[in-house]
Amino acid sequence: MKHRASAQAIVFAIAAIRFVGAAAADSSWSIDAARSHASFNVRTLWFTHVQGRFDALRGELRSIDAQRDVVDAWIDANDLAMDGADALAEARGPGFFDVERYPRIHFVSAPFPVASLAGGGTLQGELELHGQRHPAQFTLLPSTCPAQPLTCPVRVHGTLARGEFGMHAHRGLLSDRVSLDLHIVLDGSD
Repeated sequence: MKHRASAQAIVFAIAAIRFVGAAAADSSWSIDAARSHASFNVRTLWFTHVQGRFDALRGELRSIDAQRDVVDAWIDANDLAMDGADALAEARGPGFFDVERYPRIHFVSAPFPVASLAGGGTLQGELELHGQRHPAQFTLLPSTCPAQPLTCPVRVHGTLARGEFGMHAHRGLLSDRVSLDLHIVLDGSD
């Protein structure tokens, strides 16, 4: 009888572990749009920089199994903020973001290891920008609180070639390489 009770306890424990694992695989965390942002930086011919910021980054981080996550994030291109009204109008225009025709910038990652959220790593996926979709690779920076990485902002850095996305305006004045930084705060994290 004692042996049968412990066998039932083991079966119950295994079922509970599977249930918890299945629940973890279905977990998702919303990106807190009010506290998340994306910024970019482009070098000019005179070695100065043009900078811009999108103050509302939206989306979610979703667990697809116990070992891997996927991020689905988007930006309303109309949320662009820059110093100077002329620079802002130019950036929103057809030569750059063309916000009238392409109001959304969208990134969906390939599955990546959950451990990357703490220790850093590569984040690959597809970026849709200016009406074009291309593979993109970013770097997840190591968390400042690796024991609980989801309680700290997730920091992502990368570069892209704007010409690849059809943004050819001012090629003689602005670098084709655009540096991107994302500061992502997940709902419930500080």
